[in-house]
Amino acid sequence: MSSKSEPNFIDLFEIPTVRLDSTLNVVEANGWFNALFGDLAGKAVAEMSADFNERKFIRKTSSGQPYSCGLLSVGDRQVQYSLRLKPFADHFIGVAVDASASAKAEAMLASYSEMIEKQNREIKAKTAQVNIWRDRIQQELQQAATVQDLLVPKHVANRFLDSRCEPLQELSGDFHEVGFHADGQMTFISGDVAGKGIYAAIMLAQTLTAFRASFDRGTLTDVAVNMVAMLEDRFPDGLFVALTLIRQSADRQTVNILNLGNPDGVLIDGDGPVALIPSAGPAIGILPADIYQDLPVSKYNLTDKRLYVFTDGVLDIQRDGYQTGFANCEEVSQFLYALEQTNPRSPLDDLIAIVRANEQIDDVTIACLHADPRHE
Repeated sequence: MSSKSEPNFIDLFEIPTVRLDSTLNVVEANGWFNALFGDLAGKAVAEMSADFNERKFIRKTSSGQPYSCGLLSVGDRQVQYSLRLKPFADHFIGVAVDASASAKAEAMLASYSEMIEKQNREIKAKTAQVNIWRDRIQQELQQAATVQDLLVPKHVANRFLDSRCEPLQELSGDFHEVGFHADGQMTFISGDVAGKGIYAAIMLAQTLTAFRASFDRGTLTDVAVNMVAMLEDRFPDGLFVALTLIRQSADRQTVNILNLGNPDGVLIDGDGPVALIPSAGPAIGILPADIYQDLPVSKYNLTDKRLYVFTDGVLDIQRDGYQTGFANCEEVSQFLYALEQTNPRSPLDDLIAIVRANEQIDDVTIACLHADPRHE
């Protein structure tokens, strides 16, 4: 039986490897090690390293951990190596490691750790700044809500008008107001200031002031033109006001309507929706005042009918069994007609109850005008 010689253990590794006896003298080295350091057979570790520490070596290796020490340079070799020693049976195996690469890796790790720490500090600083701004915004929204509560009543009503303005989780600048003429006519406004916060609340206040100073002008376009003329130099950047103006005759049988940027108005009779009344022009704050002079005003007979006008918050109302609001104003008209069938005397009571039950975010403002004094 022929015997095969055992393979040279250290030649199995394609890295510079050396085997040392129990006294840390070199017994053999593989070709990669010899190519770097020459023939070191019989050399002691202390002769190959200037920083070998026997006490540290014993402490490390006795606990099974590797020990590393620097290897002296050979000739003009620039690359620095360290010798990583680990106990193995009755001897030690040493691997030469590029010390510069190791140091570079450690430097990269330190740099990465420093970068992460810097990012953490920046995130903390930005989070603190965000918290400051969040608190300021919350305070501003609270101030704006206070302004809206002071200026805008939740319920404006008389024998021929039922209007609700329901501030909800997110103040959106909704408002309504009515003005009475000396000749018995009534002019009503409802609207929504774009944006939120104290600037929107101030814009709301200015819009109501402009309406009170303008509502008794000759026509609804005259009212709109005068309001825009009073406000056009006061609009903060990005803010505008969607509004609907309605003038009801002294006998309450007819209405003129000028819708500027609000959803379609809805006219309903005993058989269901009769008409949708679209916006005649853009919200105010977008175009110069004289543009509004030539806009068409719609006129309707209210005998045996109800006119509903509302802000965009109504489109977000979530009804039982629906997860989203209305797709369009035609769906709103059918919904309002159904409410009239269940509560003909005060359908808006039911609508507001639904809004509150579903914890809607956006404000809801909706008005119903009619010609029947039996709705007192």
